[in-house]
Amino acid sequence: MNIELMKTSDKDILELFSEHDDYMIDFLGEDRNCYTRYNDGEQIEKVWGVYVDNNPAGCIAFRRKSEETGEVKRMFIRQEYRGKGMSRLLLDTVEKYAKEQGYTTLFLDTRITLEPAVSVYRSFGFYIVFSARIIYSDGKEDIIRPMPVRLFLRVFFACEF
Repeated sequence: MNIELMKTSDKDILELFSEHDDYMIDFLGEDRNCYTRYNDGEQIEKVWGVYVDNNPAGCIAFRRKSEETGEVKRMFIRQEYRGKGMSRLLLDTVEKYAKEQGYTTLFLDTRITLEPAVSVYRSFGFYIVFSARIIYSDGKEDIIRPMPVRLFLRVFFACEF
């Protein structure tokens, strides 16, 4: 297993992003209209792919949220590779990069119903700073759906003197 820094235009990364989008749209069911597929507007700065036997198994991306805060984006592991510790390795990679760049905080958002992901994030030190319901309009009225709740998680890096 190896992790490689890649470009967002790389064929493997675009394929993984597309699979991630398909998975999320399917997972969200009737809330799928609240999800946005990958596009260049996300302004992803760095992306890493994880490979097993030269096959793309997953990815993670990073972008600047503020001067001190970086954001984890598009973490995805293909089904057949889940449960093998790749998520932690990818999160370690992003954390190392963020620290090297001078960021003091990492941020991400996810759905509370993605229980395995929430579990990984919490075990990594992320904690909930905000949760929100899905609110959208069907053209006639606003619809408020209590699930899936979006969780906004944050981890602070320890100061090193």
